[in-house]
Amino acid sequence: MAAVATYARVAARATRVTMLERENERLAAENEKIEAIAGNLARSEAAYRQIREMAGLQGETGEAGAEVGAEEQPNALDLAATGQTAQSPADGPGVPGGWPLTIKGFRTAGFTGPDHHPGVDIAAPVNTPVVATAEGVVERAGSDPVYGEYVLLRHQDGFTTMYGHNALVLVQRGDPVERGETIAYSGNSGRSTAPHLHYEVRRRGRAVDPDAYLN
Repeated sequence: MAAVATYARVAARATRVTMLERENERLAAENEKIEAIAGNLARSEAAYRQIREMAGLQGETGEAGAEVGAEEQPNALDLAATGQTAQSPADGPGVPGGWPLTIKGFRTAGFTGPDHHPGVDIAAPVNTPVVATAEGVVERAGSDPVYGEYVLLRHQDGFTTMYGHNALVLVQRGDPVERGETIAYSGNSGRSTAPHLHYEVRRRGRAVDPDAYLN
């Protein structure tokens, strides 16, 4: 009987070990997928910069340059830089503040300057609600070769925010929006290798680091 009991314990341990090994293999595979997504996004952003530099489009306007909303009046995506630097967020519903998605997601690229990567990239599943980070008015909403389906919002004190690579845009030019209102669903449109949101904050036409405004 003792031998039988010992065998049963050994068999149970072997089964647990096998299950743990399989779980570790599954987690390793998931981590590889996440790393692949992050790597693809990083390579895509590098390709964006190289293509735009070769085309002579890289400048003070950032990646979207004159492509986003090139028609009609200049706006926050194509105004010349004023030298304005990032300021601490002020209180008020019209000043950007908070996370632009209804889930936390994870960042795959950060702000590296207005002439290189003028915003942050946040990986998120397709059709995650994208929300306005301040009340304002829709300045532009449409399609861009780089940023895909995008929304540009104008806020108080010279602030604008831009939300790119969406699957579906829910607003149109001239619409008023409230902070926290769903304005789009995230996606993989434009020059994008994996689903994510590209989010920018600008002050008087110059891209500033969104980190100060995300919390």
